[in-house]
Amino acid sequence: MTERIKAGTNEGKFAEIMRQKAPEVTLNGKRRFTFGEVSISVDQSLEYNGIRYLIEIDSQNIAKLLVGQYVLLNHLYDQEKEKALFLVVHAYKNYEPHRTIKNLQVINQILYSDKGIPFGAIHLSMLDKWEGGFSSFNKLIMRPEQKTQIETL
Repeated sequence: MTERIKAGTNEGKFAEIMRQKAPEVTLNGKRRFTFGEVSISVDQSLEYNGIRYLIEIDSQNIAKLLVGQYVLLNHLYDQEKEKALFLVVHAYKNYEPHRTIKNLQVINQILYSDKGIPFGAIHLSMLDKWEGGFSSFNKLIMRPEQKTQIETL
């Protein structure tokens, strides 16, 4: 049997780690994007070096929901997409973030001609080894190898 941890627990853990190890950034909390009666939200957000990080904490290993969230974000996010980063923080034990990168890469290529919101993924467990500082956090983020994606922030 697989043990499931409540999503809020992992969201709190992520926020606490960020406060302790990256005090130079301010967490802006949950963000909601709407169009008519349709809305999508992300669990956490922050801005750093002109980039808005739209952060989803994935506690349940539900890749198809992340893909749907990415599609809706691309349609409902009304600011400059190239100045955003959709960041998935996986908390599900033994999940490999490269799976998410591959899924989102296909959507970005097919639906958005590589012009969708840039994205990346990381596993929450990697933050235990992180020594701190947001610029070094960026180096931990797995990203697709595309020239249109944010390479080094």
